[in-house]
Amino acid sequence: MKTTFYFLLAVLLIWSCEEKKQIDLAAEAEALMATSRDWAQSQSNEEYLSYWTEDAQLCQSGQPMLRGHEAIMAMLESTKDIPGFKVMWEPYEAHISENGDMGYLLEKSSFTVNDSLGNPMTQYFRTVTIWKKQDDGKWKCVVDHVAADPELTSIK
Repeated sequence: MKTTFYFLLAVLLIWSCEEKKQIDLAAEAEALMATSRDWAQSQSNEEYLSYWTEDAQLCQSGQPMLRGHEAIMAMLESTKDIPGFKVMWEPYEAHISENGDMGYLLEKSSFTVNDSLGNPMTQYFRTVTIWKKQDDGKWKCVVDHVAADPELTSIK
């Protein structure tokens, strides 16, 4: 009995003395913001899609929730038929979980389309994206929520 007690005590002492992995939350926040900025520069629908997890959810103002790559790709493909369509965004605040495996960004975004005369019209949005760090260390978006904000006039 005493042997078991001392063994468990030794295990607890070793475990409590183990150096816990330190996460540099500021560096992770910067990396997540950089990932979002890279995402904004995507050149193809396939590249855009690669930043979402397979089961990602996309919620846009006035639109039904899109779930998963297939639904999101269908939406992305539909944008090629919209004259002047352009999307842009800029993250301005990042938050990372203590263990560094989840994070969220606050972002400003804009959608531009041409009006009936061919003139560009831009609408601005507040966006919250929730991210999960993958096994390979890359961040991928699991939830993308976009809401119109009539007070915004720029994403910068």
